[in-house]
Amino acid sequence: MKLKYLPLFIFSLLVLRAHSGKAQDSQNSNTDRPWYLPDHVAIQFAGNIGLLAVGPGYSYLRDKVDTEFLYGITPGFETNTSIHIITAKTSYHPVLWEFKNGIMLEPLKIGTGISYSIGRQFHTTWPARYPDGYYWWTTSFRFTPYLGFSISKTVGNQQSGIKRIAFSPEIGTHDLALVSFLNNKHLGFGKILNLAFNARFIF
Repeated sequence: MKLKYLPLFIFSLLVLRAHSGKAQDSQNSNTDRPWYLPDHVAIQFAGNIGLLAVGPGYSYLRDKVDTEFLYGITPGFETNTSIHIITAKTSYHPVLWEFKNGIMLEPLKIGTGISYSIGRQFHTTWPARYPDGYYWWTTSFRFTPYLGFSISKTVGNQQSGIKRIAFSPEIGTHDLALVSFLNNKHLGFGKILNLAFNARFIF
C-alpha cells in the first residue's frame, strides 16, 4: 500500500461512518451527534503503533465496529531518534454483555490497523541503490492484526462530557513478524506477539 492511497482509505472509513446513520448505540448516549464528530478519544500503550498513541475514535454499526485514528510516538532514548507513527485501526466486537452498576463486557475484539512511520529512515518505495524487487515490503507501512476484549463502566450521565470509560487489553502482531514465523520453523509463535493496552473515553 502506497502513501498516496492512505487519504483514500481514511476517506472511505469516514464515508462508511456517515452512512451508518444515527443508530441507537448502546454505549454512546448522544446519538444526535454529527457524524464527523468523534464518539471517543483513545489512548494506547504499545501495540506496534508507538510506545504511546492517542487520537479520536468513531463507533458505528450499532457499536459493533470502532475506528480510531491515532498518533503514536516512541522516544529515541539512547538513540535520540524518536519514531512518529500514524495509525488507522478498526475493530469488530460482535457480542456485548451488560451487567449491573453500568458495567459492560465485550468478550471478543477482532481488529487490524494500518500504520505509517514517519522519518527518513523509513521507506515507502526503496531507494534506487536497491534492485527492483530486492525487498517485497516497505519499512514505512505495517499491518497490525490483534485480538482482545473490552470492559467498560458508566461514569457520567446524559449531560456529562465523558459518559463511559472502556479498557481493552490486546494481543497483536504485525505482517513482517507473521511472515517470519511462517518462514522460520525455529521461531516460536509467542515471540511474534505483543501486548497492548487501550483506553477509551466515550462521550
